[in-house]
Amino acid sequence: MKRLFYVLVLVIFVLGMVAPVFSGEITSKMQLKIEAYKKKAVTWAGDPAIIKAVRESNAKGPIPGMGNAKWRELKENDRIVRSFITSPTGQLLTQWMNTDAKGINKIVLSGDKSHRVAFTSMPAIYLGKGKPNFDEAFSGKVWQQGESKPDPSTNIDTIQIAVPVKDGGKTIGVLLVSLTAANLR
Repeated sequence: MKRLFYVLVLVIFVLGMVAPVFSGEITSKMQLKIEAYKKKAVTWAGDPAIIKAVRESNAKGPIPGMGNAKWRELKENDRIVRSFITSPTGQLLTQWMNTDAKGINKIVLSGDKSHRVAFTSMPAIYLGKGKPNFDEAFSGKVWQQGESKPDPSTNIDTIQIAVPVKDGGKTIGVLLVSLTAANLR
């Protein structure tokens, strides 16, 4: 009986330690790593090439007639989608992502109308307005997803962070970085 009690206590302890890994919970160890990524994302959002790209995209506005429903009909190899990846800004984002390919699985840059400016892989939606990652960051705050979840476009278990892109102190866009949850553990 005593042995069964100890086994039960051990099982409860192990499950208590492992459960956060499977539940999407962000542990304190993970949070420390996320904070470092937030600092990196803020630096990237202040890069002159990023600010210039967002400023230029904002002047043009979203692709006429492109909404989330039409966006979902496009494939990753569509020329419109590819243009966001192969543009100089998309290449810069890809370069940044590739410096930490285990830790970062996607970067998305958006303009003031929540439209996409550049990205490393096709996001699930074209317009991010109404989503907390865009809305919070566009209000000037650094945003973080509360738990890990599968990314809707990559299906990788991620924790997203988003930071404002500012020009002269004014928020003009949002830089979203999707972090691979397994690398944060």
